[in-house]
Amino acid sequence: MPADSWYGERVSENLRREILWVIANEMNDPRIPRTISVPAVNLAKDNRNATVFVSILSQEPEQNEAVKTLNKAAGFIQSSAAKRVKIKHFPKLFFKLDKSFEYRENVDALLEKVKGDLSE
Repeated sequence: MPADSWYGERVSENLRREILWVIANEMNDPRIPRTISVPAVNLAKDNRNATVFVSILSQEPEQNEAVKTLNKAAGFIQSSAAKRVKIKHFPKLFFKLDKSFEYRENVDALLEKVKGDLSE
């Protein structure tokens, strides 16, 4: 999404909210944990495709299975969310695992280690 596009930002936020609503309220697949969030949706420049980042609080095998399941159910999620978001062309959805929380934890652990080394 272009940084100067207020329209793209607004659409991304609406998509994020409605996609999460569909996942939480209309999908009853046991492979998708209830501890799922959608921190971001990145629209392509032409608004025809969107990468949906999902954050899942579980072990890596369960996370990968959930993302795979979401990608298989992308058509259902698209059609359900399209009923709730009024835009001319609803983008095709691609789900990806958001690992920013894990990266942040690793950086925090490294900083604590360095802090401990410096105090010695």
